[in-house]
Amino acid sequence: MGPVDIIILIAAIGIVVGVVVGAVIKKKKGKSVGCGCGCSTCPHGGSCASSKDETEKNTSEN
Repeated sequence: MGPVDIIILIAAIGIVVGVVVGAVIKKKKGKSVGCGCGCSTCPHGGSCASSKDETEKNTSEN
């Protein structure tokens, strides 16, 4: 394995770690880990945990 291969491997691992860390941070902040464009236009929006939370809040306020 040459130095170029090692650099490419390290870069690939760095990208994967960055994506995973970013997803964990978003999840802890309560933001969507998916597409991030909201659930209102998503065909599966009713099955999202965040959508269920919002529905429960709206029904409990009424």
